[in-house]
Amino acid sequence: MVGTGGIATGAGTRVDVTLKLSQLQNLCKRDPQGYREDYDAQVRRLESECGILALSPLADPSPRLVELIQFAAAVSSSSYKGAEANRIAQLLMNLLLGKKDAVAAANTDNNNAANAQSKQQQVSKEEKQQAIVNVTSLSTWALQLHRDIRKACVSALILMRNKGAVEPLQLLELFFRIMSVVPDKALREILFRHIVNDIRNINKKGKRDDKVNRSIQSFLHRVISTHGNNNINTQQPEDSATDVASKRACEMVCELYRRNVWTDERTVAILTSAIQSKNTTVMSRAIRFFLNVEEKMALDAKEEEESEWLDKNHIDYHQHSKKTQGRLRHVTRQLKNRKKHQKKREGMDGGENWSEQVDEDNGVEQAKKLYPAIELIHDPQGLAEAVFQRVRGAGKAYKYYVKLLMINFITRLVGNHELIILPLYPFLQKYMGGHQRDVTAILAYSVQACHEHVPPEEVYGILKTIAHNFITERCSEEQMAVGINAARAICARVPTVMNMEESKGTTGSTVMDMEAFARDLAGFGNHRDRSVSIAGKAWQNFVREVNPGLLQGKHRGLKGSALHKSGTRPRRYGEDQISAGVAGADLLVEYESKKAAYLKRKQAEQNEGVGEDEDGWVEAEDSDDDEAPQLVVLKDHDGDKKPAAKEDSAGAEDADDEDDNDNADDDQASKDDNEKSAANQEENQDDKVIDLSKMTPEERAKLRMEVSATRSFTPKDFGLMRRLVEREQRAKRDPREAARRKRALAKGDGFEELSGDDESDSDSDEDIHVAGAVNPTDIMASATRKRQSKAERLAKVVAGREQFESTARTGGSTNVEKKRKKNFVMSKFSFATRTKGNGKKMLADKRKGKGGNMSHEGRKRRRKF
Repeated sequence: MVGTGGIATGAGTRVDVTLKLSQLQNLCKRDPQGYREDYDAQVRRLESECGILALSPLADPSPRLVELIQFAAAVSSSSYKGAEANRIAQLLMNLLLGKKDAVAAANTDNNNAANAQSKQQQVSKEEKQQAIVNVTSLSTWALQLHRDIRKACVSALILMRNKGAVEPLQLLELFFRIMSVVPDKALREILFRHIVNDIRNINKKGKRDDKVNRSIQSFLHRVISTHGNNNINTQQPEDSATDVASKRACEMVCELYRRNVWTDERTVAILTSAIQSKNTTVMSRAIRFFLNVEEKMALDAKEEEESEWLDKNHIDYHQHSKKTQGRLRHVTRQLKNRKKHQKKREGMDGGENWSEQVDEDNGVEQAKKLYPAIELIHDPQGLAEAVFQRVRGAGKAYKYYVKLLMINFITRLVGNHELIILPLYPFLQKYMGGHQRDVTAILAYSVQACHEHVPPEEVYGILKTIAHNFITERCSEEQMAVGINAARAICARVPTVMNMEESKGTTGSTVMDMEAFARDLAGFGNHRDRSVSIAGKAWQNFVREVNPGLLQGKHRGLKGSALHKSGTRPRRYGEDQISAGVAGADLLVEYESKKAAYLKRKQAEQNEGVGEDEDGWVEAEDSDDDEAPQLVVLKDHDGDKKPAAKEDSAGAEDADDEDDNDNADDDQASKDDNEKSAANQEENQDDKVIDLSKMTPEERAKLRMEVSATRSFTPKDFGLMRRLVEREQRAKRDPREAARRKRALAKGDGFEELSGDDESDSDSDEDIHVAGAVNPTDIMASATRKRQSKAERLAKVVAGREQFESTARTGGSTNVEKKRKKNFVMSKFSFATRTKGNGKKMLADKRKGKGGNMSHEGRKRRRKF
């Protein structure tokens, strides 16, 4: 029977039901076999609508077509999974790809799908490139498809993929085609967000599929690496489909790495190939990833932690609701969760050894924290040389900010991997002019490119350029401070340049007298400008620790003089110090043995004090009864306690005196025995205590190797060893440190100062520091940094003020707020206003002697005589 505006379905009395697709969808999910005929009828209607659309793609589509697409996708993916779902998915894909006979193509592709999966043929390089061309191209009919129909097909395929009815790689290629060719920004964002979320769902805990990951990574790598190939991208404009596909693929890989989904070497290899792309946007995006991804990941983790804490900290007390038992339990549960989260946030999980667990967790987290992705590059030397060759021979092909980005990346590679690219340092000198734009960034990048394996001759050229262009009287104070700070940072990374033997042994244009250079910079410590003076004194402190022999006697100071007497000097170029075992292992054993002996001796002293209180006479309580004798308890040598009464007879007193003499003799003998046994115990303890000051360097090295080979160190042990090594180095630099440590050990404070969890090198601020990166603000003048910090403080003040004003408070305004907002005309004659400046005078009045607090005698009229 044919209903009004409907078709004959053969369902009898259910014609009206089939015309409501939402209701039919519900019935098909409940009884798939009973309503299969109704479903087939709607699918045939969908196929006919697609056929009509193929004849005239520019015409307006039927309004029922979108509903039929959504109905077929929802029902086939839930009730008829398998061949039927594959047929519907292939129909929608062919519709998006622009195949005119989409129904026949869907049936053909569905029949050939099983045969294609069983045949694994070897694909040549030309076929892979041709596949990339197909990815970045669509037919004209597909481009003319109505945007509503295209969006409906994409939404239907996303629905089927979320239910597991479509393979991920099949949809990935299709969506990349649409993103590359179709100029629909909203649709591109939907597709990009779906692909990222889909890959995240594939890599959830317990659901990771490495085979699918490798397939998707290989596809993205082909999309990025084949961009710019002569066979593909010769006559295409800058914003071609291949460019869009490469940009989207690069952004997708960066986003997945940032969200901790793909953090392996394959992901880094994909982005490494993106750096070699001819598209400037793709190259810049990949370079920014390697430079800033760790900072972004740390900020994301911090924001997530803060948002989670705010959610847990907000409690709904139901103050304006009816008090019920359910709401009371809800409030109690919220308070319990907040307390639990607060303990977890503060590192107190309530366990027995929670402090050790927290230390281990912090150690593991600190080891994983901000590990640079730039360290995972497979061939850093070849990549650095390739990028340096591009930036050196580019000329005006790249903009200035792109050149700075490439220089930053090259120097980071050189610094992190300790590469040797000798032409890089003369190239950097060309950009070190005093009036060069972003010259502070250039100096920071020059610091990044320095490491211990750089020849001193190359560094001397950079130092001479900095000295001639920045550290002169013709330059401004800010430039001088930046130059001195940059020279100090470079010498700190390449300490071999501070060796006088190296500077005297150089020949050619790189000859440099480091002694005169060091003394000239040290003289800026007395400069009139504060920023230059701070930079000069920082240079003095640095040279005092590295090679105090370069400074004059008046600039060495106490620590520098001590190090100079001990013969401290930097190593020569190529000289290296071989460490035997873990640094600080011998110090750790000494610290633990001395601490154990100290605690044991302290416990023995406490026990001895308690024993003395228990021996001898014990005071009895006062009694109100004078007639009753006062009983005391005496302790015999056998340990028996006997009561005795005080009597007034002389014979009893004499007997007591004799007993006291005998007991005194016995106590003296036992006391001598105890002292001998205690002395023997102390000698045994002294034999077990390790003292490194009595050992030779060979014995210390042997002990360090033995401890390192026979003991497993925890993160807490590594932190303690680091603090012990720092304390030993500090003792070498400061002659007074030994006396200070001796006094601390005498007081018992020498062990407590290292037992705390607070570390000396922990950052007091909340800035994030990435390994190997040099921030240009680190070498700026102190006045500039102070201005920037002041601006940041003002911004925080304004933000806090806005937060205070927007904070809702129960009740009205306070008296202080009312007084602040009150009109001045109403309060100018008040007592508070009239006495506001009591006791204060202006500077002009003070100079003129007006308005002083004169007494009554001073103000009254004087009588003339």
